[in-house]
Amino acid sequence: MDTTIDGQRAAVAAWLASSLKRPSNAGQEWTDVGIAVLALGRRFSAVRIAEELVYAVTADTNHATLAHLLRDILHGPVIHDPRGQRFYALVPPSPSNGSLGRYATYLGLGHYVGVPRVERTGPHESLASYWAVPMIRPNDLCDPIRLDGMLTVGSAELASQGET
Repeated sequence: MDTTIDGQRAAVAAWLASSLKRPSNAGQEWTDVGIAVLALGRRFSAVRIAEELVYAVTADTNHATLAHLLRDILHGPVIHDPRGQRFYALVPPSPSNGSLGRYATYLGLGHYVGVPRVERTGPHESLASYWAVPMIRPNDLCDPIRLDGMLTVGSAELASQGET
């Protein structure tokens, strides 16, 4: 195994877990079920995005292509929940500047999100959540301005398809 990658993953996992008052709870949840429920609004927040908007922007549902496109668009980590048909872009903990439209919701202080183990970077037959775009290093979050642009483009595309 590559110790550099292992070290990066351990640093990311520790940083994510530190969103909880008891970070060891996250480690136990990752061990037991593969997903830890983490607090939002302190270290990071999330924007929940409907799958159809992401697919409208990327024009693709293939995991590898989607991961590449989302990384290029958002410059940060994204979790995919296939069961819930949602993506979660991890963003800085500052409040949203208002409505994100019909297809996205800002989740900050007082909310929680299920975060997969850092090494779960692809879809799984169980339909469990995975990192569509993995977090590379602690505090490496999506660019909110780029995210707003993606939401605008995706909403316009869906409206043009008659999905209003």
